[in-house]
Amino acid sequence: MNVKAQKFFSHKAVTFLVSFFAALAPMLLWACRTTSFIFVDKVLFIGFSQLLFWLMVANAVFATVLAALRWRLPSWALQPPKWSAIAECVTMVLTAVFAIVGIAEIIGTGEGIGMAFREAAEMTPVFIAYFLVAVFAFFFPSVGNKKARIAILCIAAVLGAFGALFAIYPPVYYKFLSDPVVIDTGSDYSVVFATSAEGTGYVEYEYDGKTYKVYDESDGRINGTSTIHSVNIPYEHLNNNTYRVGSMRVFEVYAYGGRNGRTIESEDYSFASPSTEDMSVLCISDWHTRTKAAKQSIENIGEYGAVIMLGDAASCMDTEDLAAEYIVSFGGDITGGEIPVIFARGNHETRGAYAAELSEALGMDKFYYETSFGGYRLIVLDSAEDKTDDNVEFGGLADYSAYRYRMIDWFESLQATEQKTIVICHSPTIAVEEDIIDRAYAKMEELGASIVLSGHYHYCALEEDKWPLITYIDGGHGGGDFIASRVTFSSDGIDLYACNKSGEEVLHKQVSWDGTVTK
Repeated sequence: MNVKAQKFFSHKAVTFLVSFFAALAPMLLWACRTTSFIFVDKVLFIGFSQLLFWLMVANAVFATVLAALRWRLPSWALQPPKWSAIAECVTMVLTAVFAIVGIAEIIGTGEGIGMAFREAAEMTPVFIAYFLVAVFAFFFPSVGNKKARIAILCIAAVLGAFGALFAIYPPVYYKFLSDPVVIDTGSDYSVVFATSAEGTGYVEYEYDGKTYKVYDESDGRINGTSTIHSVNIPYEHLNNNTYRVGSMRVFEVYAYGGRNGRTIESEDYSFASPSTEDMSVLCISDWHTRTKAAKQSIENIGEYGAVIMLGDAASCMDTEDLAAEYIVSFGGDITGGEIPVIFARGNHETRGAYAAELSEALGMDKFYYETSFGGYRLIVLDSAEDKTDDNVEFGGLADYSAYRYRMIDWFESLQATEQKTIVICHSPTIAVEEDIIDRAYAKMEELGASIVLSGHYHYCALEEDKWPLITYIDGGHGGGDFIASRVTFSSDGIDLYACNKSGEEVLHKQVSWDGTVTK
């Protein structure tokens, strides 16, 4: 290595910047781990992502030590060893490579980019702590200028004070993230809403001359540690009635007492459920965080008196924030809190750490149930995952096969009625188990079901022969566009209309109640 190169790689500013970006690399990779590690490992070998992470950590430590030696040792500053420039060059090359890997990871996360940014934001205090320790342990003692030392100390003190203050009182303005979403659970309504920080939740209304204030609670203990709040209300209490929601911010819960903040309360919502024979329902599927595009399509769909959310709100349910933004807030935005929602879980709602808490958060006992709108019988089935339980993507935490067998046992216990019947399920396959598929479609025939409303495949079509029962595939996102559907029930049959976000008609079909396409 020539003298110029040796001087460049041994320069104090260069070594400092290399150590800075070297420390940033593993944190960036770790922020992307939720959506990218498993896919990288499947392409290369299981454990590669972890190996890469620890190589980044080792490079960060090595780069920091080299920088510290360069800054702290006078002899090193006067005559650094020849090998030091080579070592510093290696760390710079590795840091550059890891930066490219990090950028590729971010690009590869796709719709999970929001999750990566959230993870990165949560790791910011760790990075700042690492940076401050490195500065004060290795570099600060080498700063000879008195004014510069005082400036550094003042900046550190201010950062520390604000960090401590924000840790105790997070700087979040407390508000509702959207209107509530009212989910029909099959036994009652679950009024669900989200707030910008943790707190309590309640629903207040009057019924039969009595004022009710019902909290989100368990066995008398009010839940104050969630941003999603759900309160179950009897059908008759909410139909054709008004209600409001409220919440008190909770900073911290102690064994005795706690620290609380302001209380907020909404305006009144006028709620109504479809009760006539002619009724239109919005069907929305597979929005995968693309709520803006979905809303553009919905604006062109016309009027509707209820919503069927067919699942796949995001790439996974890794955190409460994802459920709050892409299920609760999105549902509130498209209903205004004044019409009911039927929620069918998608396969991407089964993934991530928060997936096990989702049903409780939404106030639902389970994701398969039946209900009635305007005299029509709606049966919701839960296809859950679209792969077998041993798939590496589930990390050994899937037991959906047993769950689906419980569901099919429940489904087969249902009795036929005079009501016109519609089956709702995220995936028209219903299950990955062949015997469950056969049993499910046999029961649909026995119940006289007319159609299956589903999503999952990201295209819009009315399929007459592919499945045992005529099946409508709602569009969702695809190719930069988004397709939403309006399904109208009447005595004559089912009218299916779909359009994209530009308002262009994608599909318009009519199906009779005996399951034949009439137009």
